[in-house]
Amino acid sequence: MSTRTWGIVGAVVVLAAAGTTAALLLHGGKTGDYKTLPACDKLSGAVQGKPAFHVGQNVTDAADIRGLHPAYTNIRCETADGVTFVEVDLYQASTMNPLTATMYPDKQLHDGDWRAKDIFGHNQLTALTPDTAYGSLDFAASTCTVEQVKRNAEVMMTVPMPKGTSPTGWKAACKQIAQQQMPKVIGAAL
Repeated sequence: MSTRTWGIVGAVVVLAAAGTTAALLLHGGKTGDYKTLPACDKLSGAVQGKPAFHVGQNVTDAADIRGLHPAYTNIRCETADGVTFVEVDLYQASTMNPLTATMYPDKQLHDGDWRAKDIFGHNQLTALTPDTAYGSLDFAASTCTVEQVKRNAEVMMTVPMPKGTSPTGWKAACKQIAQQQMPKVIGAAL
């Protein structure tokens, strides 16, 4: 090959590498949407005490609601008393807001990442990081709930708290659960 041909080949390789790098930077290196729900025994192994979970809810193909497709899958693995549970929601592209079961106000098709981030934070929990929050969803603060969003997935874990825990002690313990247990649950879930 001539010098000119090698120069053209080199330029093509450099441009291809630059394009790939730019794409990774724009998408954060993401490899695509999560598509598979975990098994309850896998989630149980990630929760402290390895509670015995059974399937409380499993939506593998949500039915259309008033002509809108929900485009999500979900599994809720819970203990027999329902106090401890892990819920995994995977969102795909849709025009339906899953909170209201109506079309998004902008009437646009939103991808799974956008929809998971839109759902995140509706529980009014305390932000730990931009994608993780913790707090209690009950009035008595008898449980700790941690919610985390990652790409098109939203994962929520709720565990009981010891009775008689002071508000300060409860907040510190729940924050610790968010920092130490939730990464294990995310690893098992996704």
